[in-house]
Amino acid sequence: MINGKRFFGIAAGIILAVLAVYPQYNLQKLRGDDFAGAFASCDLDEMAYASYLQALIDGRPRRNDPYTGRDHAAATPQPESLFSIQFFPAYLVAVPARIFGLSASQAMPVVSAISAFLAALALFWLIVSITKDALLAFAGTLVVMFGSALIVGIGAINGFYESGAAYPFFPFLRRYIPSLAFPFMFAFFACLWNGLQAETKVKRAVYSAAASLCFAALVFSYFYVWTAAGAVLFGLTLFVIVFRTENWRDNFIFLAITGAFCTCALVPYALLLAKRDETMDKAQLLVLTRQPDLLRTVEVIGYIVLTVTTLALWRRYTKLADAKAYFIAAFAFAPLLVFNQQIITNRSLQPFHYEFYVINYVVLLAVFLASAILWQTFISPRQIISTVLLAIISVISIFWGYIEASETTKFWDSVNVRRDEAMPVNRHLRELANGNVENARRQITFNLESIQADSQPTVAPQAVLWARHQHVFAGLEDWEENKRRYYQMLYYSDLNANWLRQSLTGCRDIEACMALFGWDRFNARLSANARPMTAGEIDAEVNIYAKFSQDFSLADAQSPPLAYVVAYNDANVTFNNLDLWYERGAAQTFGKYTLYEVKLKKPN
Repeated sequence: MINGKRFFGIAAGIILAVLAVYPQYNLQKLRGDDFAGAFASCDLDEMAYASYLQALIDGRPRRNDPYTGRDHAAATPQPESLFSIQFFPAYLVAVPARIFGLSASQAMPVVSAISAFLAALALFWLIVSITKDALLAFAGTLVVMFGSALIVGIGAINGFYESGAAYPFFPFLRRYIPSLAFPFMFAFFACLWNGLQAETKVKRAVYSAAASLCFAALVFSYFYVWTAAGAVLFGLTLFVIVFRTENWRDNFIFLAITGAFCTCALVPYALLLAKRDETMDKAQLLVLTRQPDLLRTVEVIGYIVLTVTTLALWRRYTKLADAKAYFIAAFAFAPLLVFNQQIITNRSLQPFHYEFYVINYVVLLAVFLASAILWQTFISPRQIISTVLLAIISVISIFWGYIEASETTKFWDSVNVRRDEAMPVNRHLRELANGNVENARRQITFNLESIQADSQPTVAPQAVLWARHQHVFAGLEDWEENKRRYYQMLYYSDLNANWLRQSLTGCRDIEACMALFGWDRFNARLSANARPMTAGEIDAEVNIYAKFSQDFSLADAQSPPLAYVVAYNDANVTFNNLDLWYERGAAQTFGKYTLYEVKLKKPN
């Protein structure tokens, strides 16, 4: 920070941190005395991240699969998964959690507060370094962090045109990624700026090293963040070369050296990626295409910012020599790069993640910095007016941040309550493990309620028969095993082929569609290959399940063998098929859930 004005940066961080834990406050308020300790989630993907985190806290290896229980070992090597490659933020949480005795459920709200505070502090450092105005940087931090969902039409604004469904919660705060990557991203940009402004070679070297370390942290954190940061660095270097100012050679050398060190981090990343699970590309919906993507909202905003920056240079409101225009242009140019890299690479990986989770923040930062140039030219000289207006902007931003937090949290109330209701049975499963995680991870739980199935590994070490996030880890042998486990779950739940046909028709049951066809078949937002399932495909899948149910044998029942069954009390489960193959022990009720220990029946 400069001029000792750290107060505004800390204030911005505290404001973000308070709103970041609003979902947790809301859940505990809803549950009152019945609160059982679940962390409030505003994104179902957090179940997978928290499950992996809990496995690390329990001392399991980097290549672990909390859903199948199949961990890497010398005798049973496992390939790399999305989680084992993006390991840095997980260990950033797991190590102190183990030291302080925290579980994943206890750590997740802490991650929200800390990542929000540090992201705001890093962004404030960047803006105040560029503008030299702490109050302007304070307002800019709030505008960018609270307004980035709004500019792409997600978050609270959804409630006005999508039947009152406001979703998602502050996108950058999905834990632990991208939330813990954001402070490093903004710090990376700040190091680049301060390095270009440094007056001595020593300072430039320090900022170059710091930027490289930040980039390395991003590489092993979240694909969309490090590639967005790389796009900004590429654009910045390009503009320095094209628009040569008096000191362009020194700037280019600084950026080239920094870029070279950043590239070094990609070498071990590429080695890990080369060892990835064969099903990972399907799970992550990788699409081979060279189709241009030029008219997304964030790209259009970028075009406008580039035009405004050009006009500002023409009217001499700023100049190339002070590097502000370079940075604004690089931020504005980044959307075009990330949404069209497939023209060269022939690979597109769920590009909506850029739009919702990363580039919207980068491009709004460009908007604010371009506006700051005009602000400091025309309004800042009128100090009182400037102060009053910035105060109003800050208050409006905070108010909108509260609206974002409160409205988007409501969307998840029923899910979070259900997850909290499942905490007693999940904790009992952990108690049954008796500290022997190695043995417990080999025990399979059949969970009849999908939310509890997906969140059980965030607490207990036992594996699950099937859950919606199971396929994103590397423990499954192939996609066919994922389908077979889903068939087993349906069979044990006494759901027949007619139920499956109704569920797949019109994709009435999203989990059924996802388990058997994959997300890329019915969600156009996730994949360019999205297309409805045909009647023929549905018939084929229903027939396969019907035959599976008819031919179900002891070999199917013991592959894998079950150790526990968890049922939701209000589900009126019959257990007709399960009881053909397993003996159920006495029912143990834990609030809304009932637990059974089960053993395979001896063949007659």
